[in-house]
Amino acid sequence: MTSVLVVRKFDNFSRILTEKGFSVLICPTIETVESENLRGLAAQIAAKNYDGIFLTSPKASEIAAREIFCKNFRYHGKVYVLGKSSFERLRDKNLDLFFIETADTAREMLAAIPPEDLKNRRFLFMRGDKSLGTVRGFLEKYAALDETIVYETRQIRVAEALRKEIEADLKNGAIRAACFFSPSGAESFLKQFGKDALHRTKIAAIGTTTAEFFAGQDLKTDFTAPRATAEDFANGLAEYLRNFQPRLIKKGKLF
Repeated sequence: MTSVLVVRKFDNFSRILTEKGFSVLICPTIETVESENLRGLAAQIAAKNYDGIFLTSPKASEIAAREIFCKNFRYHGKVYVLGKSSFERLRDKNLDLFFIETADTAREMLAAIPPEDLKNRRFLFMRGDKSLGTVRGFLEKYAALDETIVYETRQIRVAEALRKEIEADLKNGAIRAACFFSPSGAESFLKQFGKDALHRTKIAAIGTTTAEFFAGQDLKTDFTAPRATAEDFANGLAEYLRNFQPRLIKKGKLF
């Protein structure tokens, strides 16, 4: 039976694929570890009286919801969130949320903010250590910006037995698609398996940022989710794989 390789831990994405009848092979290549400087973060926010806080990842939103907004702390500024999952985590926290449902990238979210809401103000960007410079580059044109790293991304070493199993399945075409959720997860996979491992399978990405990473590695992304959510990724990929019929093999890869 052919399967779908998922390069992160089992979650709602894999559950949906499983319920739709796909065999899922789990191979996380990165993990996130929370930073040690979270204890004083609420005090920092209160002392500096930020006009707004930017949260562009589900992990940063999870940390903010647990470490800041669930305690005896009232924040009166605006909270800018990217992604439906982040919005859902914070929607019941009595916050002034800025959320654009159609925005899949930080660039799209930032473009929707009226410039007059940013000029001559002070903001805090809560981010991971691998975050791109999109938010910083945009906001520094208008406002003062502080950044704090609230989590770090670390590589997970794939166990030798699992690595050999995946390498064999990829080589004989038993994996229909390999699914990636971030540039850092993709980078870790390529470091451990090499580019050639993906030549006989479809490459699927949750969003354009991950697809752009593969393009920079001279690898073609065959499917990119219409919306950067686990649900849209899983449902879209399932439909794509059911409708796709391999026609030929070129340089060892199905087309």
